[in-house]
Amino acid sequence: MTEQLAARTREILERPRPEESEEQRAREKAVVHECRYLMRLLSTRRRSEGEMRGRLAEREVPADVAHEAMARIARAGLIDDAAFARDWVQQRRSLRALGDEALRRELEARRVDAELIEAALSDGQSDEEQRCRELVRSRIDHRDRERLREERDGSHRRRLSRRLDALLTRKGYPGDLAVHVIAGELRAAAEDPAA
Repeated sequence: MTEQLAARTREILERPRPEESEEQRAREKAVVHECRYLMRLLSTRRRSEGEMRGRLAEREVPADVAHEAMARIARAGLIDDAAFARDWVQQRRSLRALGDEALRRELEARRVDAELIEAALSDGQSDEEQRCRELVRSRIDHRDRERLREERDGSHRRRLSRRLDALLTRKGYPGDLAVHVIAGELRAAAEDPAA
C-alpha cells in the first residue's frame, strides 16, 4: 500500500505541467499581492468581509482579482463576520459604553449582515439600562451632587441633564431610556451625597 502511494505521488509530481501564459502569471501575481495586503490588514485587528471588500474597491482592484483574493482568505478561515461582530460589540460596550443603536450603526458601516448584528447584540446581552445608569453615574461628580442638593432654581439640574442627554445620544442610547435614567440618577444624586 505504501509503495503504491509513493508511486502515485511520484507520477503526479513528474507529470508535465501545462505552461502558464504571461497573462495567467500576471493575474496570479496580482492575486497574491492583494492576499498579502489583506493579511496585513488582518494583522492589526479582525475585520469584516465587507470591510475588506471595501478596501479592495478603494484600491481599484479588478473584480476578478478581488474575488479570488477574498476567496483564498475565506478558504484559509480568516473571515468570520459572526466572531467579528461579537468581538466588536463586547469591546465597544466595555471600552466606550456604547448603546445598542450606536453599535448597530457601526457594524452596518462595516458591512456586517443584519442577522449577525442582531445575534451579536443579543449574545451575552448585558442590560442596556444598567449600562446606561453606570455611564450616567460615572459622569456625575461630587461637585455636581453638592450643587444639586443646594440649588433652588434647578438651573444646574437642567444644564447637567442636557449634558448627560447629549452624551447618551452620542453613545446610541434610546431617548426614552435616557430621559428615564437621567431623571432617576439626578434625583438620587440630589438626595444622597454618597450616591
